[in-house]
Amino acid sequence: MLIPSANLMPPANFNYKSAYARLMALLGMDRAIAASTATQLVRFVTGPITMMLMIKHLRPVEQGYFYSFAGVIGIQVFLEAGFAQSITQFSSKEFAWLRFNGNGVLVGKRDSLSRLRSLFQKANLYYSIMGGALMLTLMGGGYLFFSSKPDHGVAWLTPWLVGSACAAIGFTLTPFWALLEGCNRITEVASYRFWASIVGFATTSICLLLGLGIDVVIWSSVVSVAFPVAYLALKWRKLAIQILRPPGKSQVSWRREIWGFQWRIAGTWMSRYFLESGLAPLAMQLHGPVVSGQIGMTFQMIRMIGGIANTWTAVRIPSWGALAAKGMWTEVNAAWSLAARRSVGFCVLGMSAFVIALLVFQWLLPGPAARFLPASSAAGFAIGWVLYSIWLVSMHYTRALRREPYTFLHLGVGISFLAASVLLSSKMGDATIPWIFAAVHIPAAAIAWRILHHIRTTTPQQSLNS
Repeated sequence: MLIPSANLMPPANFNYKSAYARLMALLGMDRAIAASTATQLVRFVTGPITMMLMIKHLRPVEQGYFYSFAGVIGIQVFLEAGFAQSITQFSSKEFAWLRFNGNGVLVGKRDSLSRLRSLFQKANLYYSIMGGALMLTLMGGGYLFFSSKPDHGVAWLTPWLVGSACAAIGFTLTPFWALLEGCNRITEVASYRFWASIVGFATTSICLLLGLGIDVVIWSSVVSVAFPVAYLALKWRKLAIQILRPPGKSQVSWRREIWGFQWRIAGTWMSRYFLESGLAPLAMQLHGPVVSGQIGMTFQMIRMIGGIANTWTAVRIPSWGALAAKGMWTEVNAAWSLAARRSVGFCVLGMSAFVIALLVFQWLLPGPAARFLPASSAAGFAIGWVLYSIWLVSMHYTRALRREPYTFLHLGVGISFLAASVLLSSKMGDATIPWIFAAVHIPAAAIAWRILHHIRTTTPQQSLNS
């Protein structure tokens, strides 16, 4: 038997903290990225465990309903209308002149604080009204959608109604998260999401192990609302009280300052619905709940990998926005270039590893692996998302400048995908959907990169309207 040499062990005075810091620097990770990546990695570990539990404890048709529920709830982007991203972007501009004191409240330029209050109160009113509309839309529209098909013995009504109500309540909390991210509390929000993912995983796993079936949606939905409400009340109560006070004379004009940016984001998010959240409901409508479950489970893995890759640039949008507000263009461009290369590179590696792992899984355990799409189909989603990652890093740069030049491109891609899926997959089978997803992203990535190149070579200061 070989005995490991003592020389392979680190010396007694080895500085682990210094080594960790060097590793983070090599990967281009600061605390915010590390915290966000930790959340995505936890989901990447817990996600497959949850999937295995679903394979064991849910019937294929119940799996289809599970993912279709999440997809239909995703229609909230049509009511959200891009307001959250607008809050984050405009908050980051005002936060450039503010800071948090030791008590967790904002201090600094009075006009900036007044404008921040004005923005938040407009957002809070909007989300409160739209939250009520969302609840009615989900309950009524979802009932019509799911009741129009055979239920295959799935008691879906109560889980759907509870899930709809909880989704609407969670929707009303959106302005708080957008404000925190805009005020550069990225690390704190990422830490919350880390623990929220742990709590959500534990809840779902326990319910599946107890054999609750589709009723897992009831308990996971309740916990998904109770946990963030408790967190915001305990952690950010003082900030909430401060920001809800009446603003001063300096206020934000939604029509003049926000709407021109917001409607473009709204168009972007709405069109992406059909390319992401809407995939499972689309598959259920065209091919039934079993295929819906396969597409939902496969695409969940694709989104988890893409979410990790996305972290390198997404979490830095507020800080880049603050730098841009101060005219520090050299710093913005250098930081973005490095982060973008790392983001796309990780996406390529992650998607390749997933397709290979799925191929091996389907060879070793063909029964459980049948809950996923075949590897040949999953490859279409993987290639499409790699192309989308090029587009994503471009969007993150322009959003730091409060520009959204890709709206009509998104609309074109979304409409093309939806039309092609309905026309082709209904005749050629469900295997065409992932490859349609890849095909529509080929020209989109090239066009997006060309738009970005034009923006970076023109005067970026014009985008700030300052």
